Amino acid sequence: MTFLLVSFSNCGSSQQGKTISFEENPPFTISDIFSQDWVAGVQEGGSGTNVSFTLNGMSDDVQMKQIYFRKKMITATQRPNAKSTYMGYFKNDSGRDIIMDNNPIKESKNTPLATFPFDLEQNEVVISYVINGKTKYVRVSNILEKPMIAYPSTNPNGMDLPD
Repeated sequence: MTFLLVSFSNCGSSQQGKTISFEENPPFTISDIFSQDWVAGVQEGGSGTNVSFTLNGMSDDVQMKQIYFRKKMITATQRPNAKSTYMGYFKNDSGRDIIMDNNPIKESKNTPLATFPFDLEQNEVVISYVINGKTKYVRVSNILEKPMIAYPSTNPNGMDLPD
């Protein structure tokens, strides 16, 4: 009985310690990769960072999945007007609502923070993709950081916006 319990506990821990390897030669090349912070012109609009990249030589059997950047992960979105360009729209959190209560049932509604699978520098991105049913990862270092976009709080035509 003890042997069975030890065997099953080892199986679970070996999957948790699984390391992710990065592809050295992905089936495409990445160009024009950059990050750009933005801030909305209205108080409730928030702020965030966009990550953009262009893929060259990508075959139809490759599917872009996620972008990992600055301890966040988001689905890669293909730009409609540029089929080979993908974006990740990372919105800054305004703070998590955490329930603190003497009642443990109320506190159990808190969602745990997800662990980030990579140790990245501030200017590094990991892009995941699927090919032949397998998820692969590419790390890109030294991405360009473009100047922040500050969206205006008024109409650019000079007209007052309605309240």
